[in-house]
Amino acid sequence: MQTRIREFRKLRGMTLKELADKISTTPQTVQRLETANMTVSTDWLEKIARALLVEPADLLGTRSSREIQLLGRIGDHGRVNRVQQEQNSIIHLDVPADNPVAARLDTSVGYFEAGTVLIANRFRSEDLDNAHGVDCLVAVADGPILLRRLIRGRDHGWTLVPHDNGSEVQYDQTIEWAARIIMSIKYY
Repeated sequence: MQTRIREFRKLRGMTLKELADKISTTPQTVQRLETANMTVSTDWLEKIARALLVEPADLLGTRSSREIQLLGRIGDHGRVNRVQQEQNSIIHLDVPADNPVAARLDTSVGYFEAGTVLIANRFRSEDLDNAHGVDCLVAVADGPILLRRLIRGRDHGWTLVPHDNGSEVQYDQTIEWAARIIMSIKYY
């Protein structure tokens, strides 16, 4: 039986060994479960779902088109300018994410080209440490949403590194949420 174990494992940024350690098995067993070379029992589904923070049924479901909240348009210095709810604030797309958001670039920012739509998956609060060194859309506490690379700082703060030369590095920032960039769509 084909499952979505690999999809959710990669979405969480976990290796085969990391997932295997969480469910007390070997990486080889996890790989067999992912590739349908081994029968997936309900016991396995429950263990894996707990480790991946999903419901067992999610591991059996098929991918389908999703409505994704469009946060806004990214302008100069990587700042997201929010869109009004009634102005095309939803896009439909099939993405490997459980809490996706999107933003379209009006101008090029670093290696992200103008016209591209960035799709990101929001980290759950308990997974936020996995954002270290990752390109993300970031909601700064009492501030804007930004396109930045996150670096874990001291005392639970974050360093936000811009992708262009026109913006400054922000140190010791408190963030409300972060969403890892998982795909980009370029329209021509």
